[in-house]
Amino acid sequence: MNASWCIVTIAVGVLTLGRYCHHGADGARILAMMPIAAKSHWNVVDSVLQTLVARGHHVTAITPFPKKSRVANYTEVDMSGLMPSGMSVPWDTVMGECSVHNNLPFLSGRHKDMCRTVYEHDEFWRIITTTKFDLFITELLASSCDAYVSYYLKIPQIVIVSSHVHTWYHHTFGSHMNPAHVSTYHASYAVPTNFIQRMMNTYDYLYSHMVFKWVDRESTVIGRKYFGPDAPDADTLMKNTSLVFVNGHYTVDLAKPLLPNFVNIGGIHLVKPKPLPEDIEQYINDSPNGVIFFTLGSVIRLETAPAYLQTTFVEALREIPQRVLWKYDVPNIEDLPTNVKIGKWFPQRDILEHKNVKLFISHGGMSGIYEAIDSGIPVLGIPLFFDQSHNIANIAHWGAGIMLDHKTLTKDIFLNAINEIMTNYDKYKLKAMELSRRFKDRQNTPKEEVIYWTEYVIKHKGAHHLKTAALKLSWYQYLLIDIIITIVLIVLVSLSVIIILVKAIKNRICNLSKPKKE
Repeated sequence: MNASWCIVTIAVGVLTLGRYCHHGADGARILAMMPIAAKSHWNVVDSVLQTLVARGHHVTAITPFPKKSRVANYTEVDMSGLMPSGMSVPWDTVMGECSVHNNLPFLSGRHKDMCRTVYEHDEFWRIITTTKFDLFITELLASSCDAYVSYYLKIPQIVIVSSHVHTWYHHTFGSHMNPAHVSTYHASYAVPTNFIQRMMNTYDYLYSHMVFKWVDRESTVIGRKYFGPDAPDADTLMKNTSLVFVNGHYTVDLAKPLLPNFVNIGGIHLVKPKPLPEDIEQYINDSPNGVIFFTLGSVIRLETAPAYLQTTFVEALREIPQRVLWKYDVPNIEDLPTNVKIGKWFPQRDILEHKNVKLFISHGGMSGIYEAIDSGIPVLGIPLFFDQSHNIANIAHWGAGIMLDHKTLTKDIFLNAINEIMTNYDKYKLKAMELSRRFKDRQNTPKEEVIYWTEYVIKHKGAHHLKTAALKLSWYQYLLIDIIITIVLIVLVSLSVIIILVKAIKNRICNLSKPKKE
């Protein structure tokens, strides 16, 4: 009996191991495309791709970020020389291109430029005509022009959102969010709590959808130019997407009614912290009042920021007792405070894990926010563009930080915010640690989610049963306009009939009550 039990146990173990362990020869062939040369976006997309590569799948990536060394089962089509860089851009350029009313047209333009560039690339056509792929992966940004790749190859498509889901794509996936309680991509609040915020939220919800419909019209033109005049329109193809990987998590971005083909993988880019370089380790260890880490990301060259803002930073940091590690692109700043150490690059993830780092001053990029949350560090946010206001608003909502407006920032406002957090450090640290514990407390890791759901989509030939039936409805059917009109007509007809009957009865009674003439 015991021997039989052992044999069954071993057999079950082998089957289980086979389910979770792929070898290179058995892996799927996956084609991936990166629509914008933004490093923070690529960190998320590449984390997904490398998770699949480590699993044993073969990935071919069309990317502007080639690897420095070869990776097994990973092939690149290098686009770095053909796409405009999204790093170290002057302040005025970024603020002009990425304003709330211009960022969607800007992102859409960059996305469509990438499609044109790829579709004109001989290597792209050589690969898709000589290799049989099982899946196409792309980033969900601001255009549907890349959906023609999965259409041409007749394979399922998975999209990755490097932040929370863009408002303008809710209609595409039939995942409409009620703006009465779910804040939009551009919102500077975690949840609308009053009439004004609900009004602004509704306006941005409608505005985002209308602008996206307008700017994405050209995607169909692009698709039909390269994939045939009979190809479907781009919006129809994008609706055929099987799965959406979202770089978010409800413990941070608040609970919302997501469809089953939306899978949260927030924090997938997080890696195990490494030992710090000796000079930085010593600098942090020798700081009796703790250390503040300050960075506004890699997109903007901070030395091109307005003079008032740079002066604000320098003068405020001079007056605090903490030491500061400040990411700054040039090697020196005039009259730099003695408690501030600048550098063009710092190992951010490793620094935030140090027990003597007390505060993270950030622009609110999603990658950095998740690193701070994972490490349980309070955040002082100065959002600049895109989703950053929303990301910082979530942190403030949970009591783990404060958000400031760079347009109205002064030395006193900046200094008071730092002192508020440091004076009441235990309160902010407690909330940051609570948020961190919730964020980490998951049934599956982000990488496990990626592996399971990617293979699920391939195994079930697109897993289209996960999608909502709302995609088959027209807009007036979805909004029940036809039902409402029918009900209104029934009520009006019923009321009309009742009124006519009442009048008829009244007239009959009146006629009967009149005295007859002799």
